[in-house]
Amino acid sequence: MNDMIHRIELFAHAKINLSLTVHEKRPDGYHNITSLMQDIGLYDVVNIEKCLPDSTKCTVAHCDIFGVVVYLYSEAKEIPAGMDNLALKGVRAVLEALPAAKFKDLKALKIGIDKRLPVAAGIAGGSGNAAVSMLGLNAILGYPLSLRDLMNIGISVGADVPFSLMMNAHRNLSKLKKLCGIEESSSAALIRGIGDIVEPKEPIHKYIILANPGISISTREAYEAIDGSAIGTQNIELFENDFEEYTLGAYPEAAELKKYMQNNLCADSVLMSGSGPTMVAYYSDKAIAEENFITIKEYGYGRDNLRVWLTETGSQR
Repeated sequence: MNDMIHRIELFAHAKINLSLTVHEKRPDGYHNITSLMQDIGLYDVVNIEKCLPDSTKCTVAHCDIFGVVVYLYSEAKEIPAGMDNLALKGVRAVLEALPAAKFKDLKALKIGIDKRLPVAAGIAGGSGNAAVSMLGLNAILGYPLSLRDLMNIGISVGADVPFSLMMNAHRNLSKLKKLCGIEESSSAALIRGIGDIVEPKEPIHKYIILANPGISISTREAYEAIDGSAIGTQNIELFENDFEEYTLGAYPEAAELKKYMQNNLCADSVLMSGSGPTMVAYYSDKAIAEENFITIKEYGYGRDNLRVWLTETGSQR
């Protein structure tokens, strides 16, 4: 086809939870949740390129996925280079969903990840990498799968991937206009089930400060820890997160950071995202957010592990 592309660069935006309620544990070991998720303006940059296998690149991390050699480039040492990497899992999920004839001309693929987001921080950075890798590969193959097709298979990659697909399709709209169903994409959605039920919602625009204390939280361990805790109701409460009690109790760095933000910033709300440890301060007033950003940057002097960002959530189409 004349309109086939060989390379695409996409921004892999992270997400935050404006609410997160954990429900009952399912027979398959997962928990049902209810959560309002939204995009944030922070992202990794991911390049996906169709290429030919090159034996001279033997030092570059690579793997064979259904006969396609996939090279993974990233300077980030924190992310896995093998099939534990969510971007590679996303590629596998797309190829597995297609008949081999759809990708018979695809011999090799390069994926380059410019990692700008913290790892294991409760903002679905890895899920964003998976989502845009799936979106990019689908584009290179001529869009054989719709957005909903991708979301349906994305749950096999990770619980946050279906929303990350919808949200990143929205954020990369100008480059993915030929994707069937992209008109359904949104920067915000109500999430139910294990992350597989994604209902687009009108976004709530806020200016936000994100602060990360430089530690990693295992989502699996967080879910296991709250198994014996009171499980949330079916009601949706904005700016409440069922993981906070566990994470703030188990990780003093996270508790100290939230306490500082509550006591020293003039935010509308301060809430942990996901299982943590990233804390998010929400503002309706941009000027106040900018002033508070200076305040928390000064707090960070001498705290080498603390990373802070000023951005927005709830982007409009």
